[in-house]
Amino acid sequence: MGEPYLENHPDSVIAEVRRLEPFLIGKDPTQVEKLWKEMYESGTGYLGGPVKMSALSGIDIALWDLAGKAAGVPIYQMLGGKVHDRIKMYRALGHQLPWTVEPGDPYESGTPLIRKNTKFDNITQIDPGTYKEAARILTEEWGFRALKMHVAIGDGLEVTSQVNAVAERFGAAREGAGEDIDIAIDIHNPNPAIGRQMIESLAPHRPLFIEEPMPVERVEALAQIVEGTTATIAAGERWMGKWIFFDALTRGLISVMQPDICHAGGITECKKIATMGEAAYAKLALHCPLSPLALAASIQVDACSPNFLIQEHNEVNDSIVDGKTFIGKGFFKDPFVLDSEGCVNVPDKPGLGIEIDDAGFETIMSKPWTPVRG
Repeated sequence: MGEPYLENHPDSVIAEVRRLEPFLIGKDPTQVEKLWKEMYESGTGYLGGPVKMSALSGIDIALWDLAGKAAGVPIYQMLGGKVHDRIKMYRALGHQLPWTVEPGDPYESGTPLIRKNTKFDNITQIDPGTYKEAARILTEEWGFRALKMHVAIGDGLEVTSQVNAVAERFGAAREGAGEDIDIAIDIHNPNPAIGRQMIESLAPHRPLFIEEPMPVERVEALAQIVEGTTATIAAGERWMGKWIFFDALTRGLISVMQPDICHAGGITECKKIATMGEAAYAKLALHCPLSPLALAASIQVDACSPNFLIQEHNEVNDSIVDGKTFIGKGFFKDPFVLDSEGCVNVPDKPGLGIEIDDAGFETIMSKPWTPVRG
């Protein structure tokens, strides 16, 4: 099983999967490295790109699942063995109270009215108490021991007036969660000048990390922004392949690597990125906003990576039943269950370690398909 998908571009990725089929049909599926290279180099010298890499990533995950099942062992066992028995999860914290959706429903179908009635592009209009209460609910009621706050104020310069408000609301979230809870923040690619201001404003609050404080196109922009800061900087969710991570790591620009297993090159490439990061004292926090299948693949890499830090997941796939928080209920026969320390167990079954809930997927497939999360 794999997840070849690119947000808002599903048809393009499906077409690329079909283009790659001739490189796979009749081949030994356990020769993952060889097949990865052949797929990557296909296309008359055109290497990489989000469509090819997303298709390749999904196929790579499926190949590892097949190889693991053929060998009768989890994927992490073939990648050096398990370092971590449990994986610490963090939950997204936005400008709304937490919500969940039924599997297969649109991302925002269960969104509380507080989000629908709030202008998202001006954080000064959002009550800090909302962040405080959301953080309290997610820690006290849902059981998460780590959170990541999300803000998006655009790429203009006029938003400089909102910089202090971001820090104020981060402080409110810290108050709601408590001092013993790790809180990161994703500031979603602001103008480089604003990114630097936000780092300076947030750094005194000691976030677990500050994510994506720059436009995604140029590593050089990140170099300009982080120069002289002592804050922990995370980046990489839209970086694809080991090469750009090598550039950032060798220049000491990031402390937390965030490749997306469904875009950066699958399990094969993310394990290599994780290993490169060890030499640069960088930690691994895989980006994972897609389905629980992408989460299952991420957990296989997390489990065998000594420098694993924390794991993201798509928060709308959470559900609470009888006081327990499940991730992937309705997708898997045995969904992940959050324990008292905000962690999930690494599965010990072969391959990806999960089994599809057939009845649940019948319900999902009966619903209208939408190519976007929102």
